[in-house]
Amino acid sequence: MAGRYGMSFAKKHIDDGEYAEAIAAATKAIEDGDAGPEPLFDRATAHELAEQFSEAAADFEGAIAKNLVDKEIDPFVLDDAYFSALVAGARADKEIARGVAMLDRYAKTLPDGAHLADARDWQKRLRGEMPSLLDKTRDIDAV
Repeated sequence: MAGRYGMSFAKKHIDDGEYAEAIAAATKAIEDGDAGPEPLFDRATAHELAEQFSEAAADFEGAIAKNLVDKEIDPFVLDDAYFSALVAGARADKEIARGVAMLDRYAKTLPDGAHLADARDWQKRLRGEMPSLLDKTRDIDAV
């Protein structure tokens, strides 16, 4: 059921910044029998925006698996969204090992994904082995 023509209730809530409501709407769609990847993608997006990164990653992984069969969502969109959620979650986690482990999920889920090298680079950044060009507190030539 759509909030506006062609838009799920969850997407409408996401657009309105109502992430808890979006999660609830996507969950209801799943419980009501929508077995495709879209409600998982919507819920994952809402979880990410609510900074619930583990939940976002799990839902993105579910959407990726379902999309292999149903092909409702552009695989590159799923790939980018999933990678973005993993990076955000890894950066938010104060425990470096957990952040690195979160990024390990990318290669396991998408062994041919577009961001394999990026995931490895982010792991290096988290461990302090590779400076980020965005980090103005470190001298890029010092590493």
